[in-house]
Amino acid sequence: MLEISLHAGVGHPVSLVMLALIGLFIGYIAGMFGVGGGFLLTPVLIAIVGVPAPVAVGSALCQKCGTSIASFLKYRHLGRGEPRIDLVMLGGSLIGVDAGTRLLAHLSERGRWVVLGRPVPAVTLVLDLVFIVLLSLTTVYVARDAIRARGREAPRGDVTIPGPLVTRIRIPPFIDLPGVGLERVSVPMMAYLGFVLGAASGLMGIGGGVLFMPIMLYGFGLSVRNAAGTGVLLLFVTVAVGTFEQALHGFVSLRLALALLVGSSVGSQLGALTTNVLPNRILRLLFAVLVAATVVMIAVDLGHLLIGHQGGR
Repeated sequence: MLEISLHAGVGHPVSLVMLALIGLFIGYIAGMFGVGGGFLLTPVLIAIVGVPAPVAVGSALCQKCGTSIASFLKYRHLGRGEPRIDLVMLGGSLIGVDAGTRLLAHLSERGRWVVLGRPVPAVTLVLDLVFIVLLSLTTVYVARDAIRARGREAPRGDVTIPGPLVTRIRIPPFIDLPGVGLERVSVPMMAYLGFVLGAASGLMGIGGGVLFMPIMLYGFGLSVRNAAGTGVLLLFVTVAVGTFEQALHGFVSLRLALALLVGSSVGSQLGALTTNVLPNRILRLLFAVLVAATVVMIAVDLGHLLIGHQGGR
């Protein structure tokens, strides 16, 4: 089996075929849900491939430069989403990704903390815990909505139902979003959300999509298809800037990212097409199951780190 030796902070041979298959799966998830796939890719690189946490974060962001532009082109062709949301949130997102990257660099310099009598890399411990909390909350909200949707007489389809971020937060100035059927949406609120998403990207290498989707679905009230199509432009610009900053800190392995991109560039196209086939309620349920499985994988890896073997780390 083909292998490559990655020396940019990895230090051991990695199968090219395995990386391509991982990229194919991550790209499919990115295209289907518009979330970038980083919420799954970063933990997989850390727990399964054995990549150090900072390099996993930086390389995951780098890989998403390719998948995000591919998904963006596909969704523009399908006419999904509202680009005005991306443009308003972009400024805050770029500031946030710088803050998140600086925090990641600070944690990587903290060395190891002693937890339960074991020396544990500080950055790995913090990232695992943040991932578990964030993804667990996401799973609960998405799964609850998917279960409630079973009791509705008719599927929601692509009809926007204005959520609390639109109806309750009334901080001027406002903007209309005709592409998704929303009126008088607060611009400052969207900018602050962009900052939070950017900070998550810089710290966790997730592109912010796993946060973006619940915000669009339950905060703004968009359908899954329009929410996925909306976030891809914001995702692309955020991960491009984030990759540059991560590279300055030495956290990006281009060989690792390119190997993943071989599969993900194909998978993202297939995933985007899938959103036109499956009903919204099924897409939400699948998303919840996938995120829950990721939480279990991270929890198992964290358990090995704290009370079991070191897992190569």
